[in-house]
Amino acid sequence: MIDKEPNIFQKTHSDGDRAKHKKQEEFTLYGWNACMSAFKKRPESLLRLFFSRARATELKEAKAWCAEKKLPFRQLDQESLNKVASAMHHEGIVMVVRPRNCGSVHKLIRGSIPENGMVVALDGIDNPHNQGAIIRSCAYFGVHGLVVPGTGKVTGITPSAARLAEGGWESVPVYNSSDLSSSLRDCREQGWCVIGADPNAKDSLSSAKVRFPAVLVLGNEHEGLSDRVKSRCDTLVTIPGKGDMQSLNVSVAAGIMLADLDRRRSSSKKSTKSK
Repeated sequence: MIDKEPNIFQKTHSDGDRAKHKKQEEFTLYGWNACMSAFKKRPESLLRLFFSRARATELKEAKAWCAEKKLPFRQLDQESLNKVASAMHHEGIVMVVRPRNCGSVHKLIRGSIPENGMVVALDGIDNPHNQGAIIRSCAYFGVHGLVVPGTGKVTGITPSAARLAEGGWESVPVYNSSDLSSSLRDCREQGWCVIGADPNAKDSLSSAKVRFPAVLVLGNEHEGLSDRVKSRCDTLVTIPGKGDMQSLNVSVAAGIMLADLDRRRSSSKKSTKSK
């Protein structure tokens, strides 16, 4: 099976025709935790597997799956893995998979979400390092949905962001919104509390009144939340600091705020049970 695998770098006359469809048909996933989480949760999505010699013995199950399903798999040297991943930080494994489906935010809003549910929405955050770290925190705290800009089935999450999420991408449903301001308006109409993270806000998150379900909206580090998005928030909050630094990385702020919201919803749940 491995020996018959064609040259993975060989270009053909059909490459140009296929390129425009590839983004929706395939997703290059790399990094050990990202790849193994995907294989564990959705093995049927695997299309091709590439790995280093050092990873060969750790991938017995994945290789056996490929052999059974007649899927291409191959051991490659470091330079070839770099080319397949289009990155150097692949940790000796690259999986080409079918991309995760991304639903419209309307499906999330009109669907069933727990009374203590939490959702995170991104306003203009396109840095893959920040995206990946935020997704990881969302997975850690059991967020019920991540709303990102876009339309259609493509999530807008890059392979780099998926790797930095360390497998968290597989646990967090991602939804597209073509107009975040309107989507937040719809959330409020459903009775959700919309909380905007704003370093210039007067109130801290710990002092703000919050109810659940809640949506935490995070903005671009340079521009912050847009005015239209701010106008849809029930409250704007900040994280007070005591040092000389005037701001936090948005992914760090996300983790702190999610931890506080998770504590609140846990306390609220216990209080409801005691009654």
